[in-house]
Amino acid sequence: MTLTNFLYLLFNFISLFYQINGFSMKLFPIDSPHLQILPKHFTAKDRQQLLANISLSRAYYAQKRNPTLAPESIKSNLSHVQLNYLVTQLSFGEQASPLTPYVIIDTFTDLTWIQCADCDPCFPLKDKFEVETIPNFARMSKDDTRCVPLTSFNGSCGFEATYQNGHTEGYLGKLPFIFPNAKDLPEYYPNIAFGCGVHNKDITFNPNPNQDNQIAGVMGFRPGPKSFINQLEQTIKNRFSFCIPTAHGNDTIITFGDDAQISGDDERKVQTISFKPNNRYHVYLAAIVVDGARLHIDPNVFKLDDVNYKTGFFIDPSSPATVLSESAYSLLRGALVGYFKKYGWDPIEKPSTFDLCYSNDIQGGQAYPSMAFNFIKSPGDVGEIQLVLNPENLFANIGSEPGFCLQMLPSNGPSIFGAFQQANHRFLFDVKTGLLSFVPERC
Repeated sequence: MTLTNFLYLLFNFISLFYQINGFSMKLFPIDSPHLQILPKHFTAKDRQQLLANISLSRAYYAQKRNPTLAPESIKSNLSHVQLNYLVTQLSFGEQASPLTPYVIIDTFTDLTWIQCADCDPCFPLKDKFEVETIPNFARMSKDDTRCVPLTSFNGSCGFEATYQNGHTEGYLGKLPFIFPNAKDLPEYYPNIAFGCGVHNKDITFNPNPNQDNQIAGVMGFRPGPKSFINQLEQTIKNRFSFCIPTAHGNDTIITFGDDAQISGDDERKVQTISFKPNNRYHVYLAAIVVDGARLHIDPNVFKLDDVNYKTGFFIDPSSPATVLSESAYSLLRGALVGYFKKYGWDPIEKPSTFDLCYSNDIQGGQAYPSMAFNFIKSPGDVGEIQLVLNPENLFANIGSEPGFCLQMLPSNGPSIFGAFQQANHRFLFDVKTGLLSFVPERC
């Protein structure tokens, strides 16, 4: 018996003894001190600008359109850097010496891939991942049910993906992956499909050109044949849960399987709505309420366009800030400007970061407005489920200067409910049933 087979049997025995029902992974915001990805000279404004750009690019690239025609505002600020808000670390290969690349989380794709050592051309990367030298590695056949869409690469199952101005293509392989369970013991999962990007043109995951890039690729969180959510269905039962802290840069955990739980109490009620998992976690938004007043937003802007994705409302922790269609954002902005006008405040003209900023601070007797997003419980249901946002989910300081900015942005694409607005709420996704539960929680 080989060492690999012995370890596999041992870990399965331990799993049965402890009745382990899932596993967890760490999530790191792109500005996490753990990662140290952002340049050291980044100011608070620089950081806000980068997070705003990531949010806008998420809304733009959610649509089916030519990515080379991206607005100049995104091109000039992000260039060919591909960044999302959340990063995790994979572990695969041999238990004794696994490969552990960092990857960004992407809820718009089911594809997980990294740059492999046999790449040409390559993007700058701190580590080389020689995947083909790992025992039990095998390239995936085009006959494999996970080879969807059917793409060929040198006779094997292939893939390709476009990001911003860049492009990657390569082959799909199969390897054993390792995930820590609730007891923090390593769980061994053989035969997991993932991609090796070998032709990587104009792609980088590093906004700091003076630092070695440690992000090697992408982990797809959209359900689909290649997604870990589908491949590990028997173990995790298509369930995962997370809670994002309010403070920027704080790490958190995403939990899968039966260990992904949610609970509330008399004051913190767990609420549940429907979502469409195969359409990038689309949810049914009915209204936005500001200071108790319902905004008269055209409901069609939140209706799913499942052909070109130019409209719809998506839950996306990969986006830092919420992005609303221009017509919806205009009404929201107008309501907030009217609210702060009672204090004699006027917004900053042409702010350099988010769209709506003030140079004032809340003083005694003043307060931020209340805001809530009202969701339809399920299609055809007349009842609404309300997610109430606290000021910490809505506004952030400009930096060392007095004032604050609304952590939302307008876009000519679909609407996205981002990580800032999800913060300090626990979310539980049950992909099989298409149900999303949430409850306030200090993360």
